[in-house]
Amino acid sequence: MTDNLKAASQGDIRKPRLAKTSASRHDYFPHVGKGPKSIDELLKRRRPAEWIVDLFGARGACVLLAGESGAGKTSLLYQMANAISKGKLFMGQLNTVKNKVLIHQADESVNNALDKLQLMGIDAGIDFLFGEDGWDTLDIDRIRREVKEGGYGVLFLDSVTTLLTNRGYSMRDPEFASPLYELNSLASELNILIVCNAHLRKPEGIRQEVCIHDVIGAGTQSGAVSDTWGLWSATKPEFENHYVLKCLGKRNCQKGTIMHLQGNEEDFSWYLKSVGKDDLLPKKKQELRNQVLLLLHKDDIWRTANEIALAIGSNPEHTRRICKKLFLEREIAREQRSSNGGRPLWLYGPKTFPT
Repeated sequence: MTDNLKAASQGDIRKPRLAKTSASRHDYFPHVGKGPKSIDELLKRRRPAEWIVDLFGARGACVLLAGESGAGKTSLLYQMANAISKGKLFMGQLNTVKNKVLIHQADESVNNALDKLQLMGIDAGIDFLFGEDGWDTLDIDRIRREVKEGGYGVLFLDSVTTLLTNRGYSMRDPEFASPLYELNSLASELNILIVCNAHLRKPEGIRQEVCIHDVIGAGTQSGAVSDTWGLWSATKPEFENHYVLKCLGKRNCQKGTIMHLQGNEEDFSWYLKSVGKDDLLPKKKQELRNQVLLLLHKDDIWRTANEIALAIGSNPEHTRRICKKLFLEREIAREQRSSNGGRPLWLYGPKTFPT
């Protein structure tokens, strides 16, 4: 096992739990005094999402991963952390950008975590903070110092629900979401990705899927973060250990995006088996993206999405989505052409850069 994990298990000075204050809601959400901005100013400042985990988590964002206890959130988190630490594919499909990774673990003991990591074959590249070593509550200032001093690009919290309840917050407290706003601000401030595992409310019956209102805490909790994903065991499994991962919104991930995952109980590994209806696997999307870019940059011909699809032999709707995405990412250009009284045509062409 790594020196990082051994050091994590040696202990730290336990910090007293912070008592919940009786501050008003205004104290949690101060008025920042920002005035209106023009649309041209906003468009100039707009930056495309910089994905650390393709389709899932972007730099500068706080992502909430909500699921039942025992749904595999922790092992999914560990596999994601491992992929990021090495810059390798996550679940065999999703590209990652190599970053230094820190996991704040409050749900598992050191021994349980080490057992799981050994079974997963993970023995290097990840640093840990453990609840039993004095990190059992959420202390944003303390986390900020650790992230900055350690040069971490990705922070995982497992779970934010435990960290907040240990701090004295009631799961019904309307201020339960306020620390998540702080975490979201921290992700933006440090330009890192933060991923928080979260627990769910007890269902009234059999849970068919996870929705925003299933997340434990006030209804505003999911609104405090950049994106929210739900994870649950498929009620009508199509293969062994079938789980569903779905984007519930709101900023970077496409709401309604569905990934069908297969877990492995022997080594806690995860694989992306398929995606939702009318969608493409990430590898297929990357291939289509490369085909569109190659076509548009090898000549100076501007084409509609349908013409591009015909030229490369792809599905028109999939091609249209890729063209729109490339345009928003500023990889290609787009312009409008008249169509003799009908609806206007959008043509795509190579992006030109000033010399």
